[in-house]
Amino acid sequence: MSKTKLLRGYRCLKSIYLTVHHPEFEAPIDAATQALFDQGNAVGQAARDFYPGGILIDNKPWDFVGALAATRKLIEAQTPLIYEAAFAHKGCYARADILQWNAETKRYRIIEVKSSTKVKPEHISDAGLQAWIMAKSGIPLEQINILHLNPECRYPDLHNLFKEVDITQQVRENYLSIQPTLYHIFTTLQQKEIPDIDIGDYCTAPTICGFKDYCWQKKNIPELSVFNLPQIRNRKWDLYHEGIINLDDARLSDLNELQMRMIECHRSNERFINAAGIQEAMSSWQFPLVFLDFETINPAIPRYEGCGPFHHIPFQFSVHVWSSPDEAITHTNFLYEFADDPRPALIPALLAACGTEGSIVAYFSQFESDRIQALADYSEKDREALEKLIARMVDPLTIIRDYVYDNAFAGSFSLKKVAPALLGDAESYEGMLIANGNDAQRGFEELISPLISAEKKMLLKKAMLAYCEKDTYVMLELVKWLKKTAKSAIL
Repeated sequence: MSKTKLLRGYRCLKSIYLTVHHPEFEAPIDAATQALFDQGNAVGQAARDFYPGGILIDNKPWDFVGALAATRKLIEAQTPLIYEAAFAHKGCYARADILQWNAETKRYRIIEVKSSTKVKPEHISDAGLQAWIMAKSGIPLEQINILHLNPECRYPDLHNLFKEVDITQQVRENYLSIQPTLYHIFTTLQQKEIPDIDIGDYCTAPTICGFKDYCWQKKNIPELSVFNLPQIRNRKWDLYHEGIINLDDARLSDLNELQMRMIECHRSNERFINAAGIQEAMSSWQFPLVFLDFETINPAIPRYEGCGPFHHIPFQFSVHVWSSPDEAITHTNFLYEFADDPRPALIPALLAACGTEGSIVAYFSQFESDRIQALADYSEKDREALEKLIARMVDPLTIIRDYVYDNAFAGSFSLKKVAPALLGDAESYEGMLIANGNDAQRGFEELISPLISAEKKMLLKKAMLAYCEKDTYVMLELVKWLKKTAKSAIL
């Protein structure tokens, strides 16, 4: 059994049992998850370039026998550097990202590659299991390392793209627990019945388990429950273990104002609106109202000047301008469709579209503000003009969160929940080819690929422009709704 599957057992015995005996219950891999896999593969290739000169065991993932045989030959030849070396012991199978032979000590260094900017707790378990399988299969080890992306790296100088961290001591501290854990996993797999394991925070951390929907259905968790309460954090598990799940449970107490508002709306089945609060919050907004939304790319391996791993770079924006209550609305969009840096073309287009007057409206404006500040740091000549944009920003999200609640929000204040709830299903994103930020990121990668056909590129551009425009249009309609609602405070 592969290390990847075994680590599911570390997280939850029910998860690995279902993986082996009932894979049909697992949710299919979605496009966003596949993109993460692709990113991991790209980081793995970059790590091999960082440790050049090795030999790659390139047998397919299902070719256990072939990969083990190829590895054995290279080990016998004391090959200095091996990529994807395969090892097995008593039903456990793992492949090491990078294996480095030390001719002086006659021992090996394991280098496990992670597409993150720091060592995470789950990496210790991962590398520990890797080391255990290798050691038990007869490989002498001297050091276990995590190779993660270095947050200090800046393109184009990628000589320090990775940072190597020695975790040998952490692995030693947990080493004796590995064999009993594996025994427990394999014993569980021999059961006839699905293990009765309760849901927990491991259902969603460090990633969402593919069996979450199945397990939560079995526990009769309703579509709307204490798990939907905003700002509830880990207290939801305390409530769950007390048997408090439904929002109409009389025992629900010690909630903050926002959580209590959601409970009251759920029980009364009525929308909450504080029109006076809306009016006061919007009193400082000035026409022309400029509605702004960015789409960004944040590649693990930096590709643009001055950027580090996972830095967000805007490649697209949409701007709707509402000059005054009595004037028509104009729209400007920008989409970069080439592989080089979008920023030199985007910055002047952004400044022209936003102008110099009025409030700039952005939903969760901190994201847009941070992107504009990064653009200002990149372009010294445009710094002053860009930072003036930040000073003009206002945010409808905070107003809605403070003064509006509808049961259709389901505890979320995301634009995609709020818009159809307040404006109707016509403002839903359902059915759009590009329907969220992850879609837009993947669309951009495809758009700049030299392999894309002209027909596909035209279709993709149209879909990407439509999605970004939808965001600012929906914001505009929300602000109109807020203004109309606020008028009731003075009527």
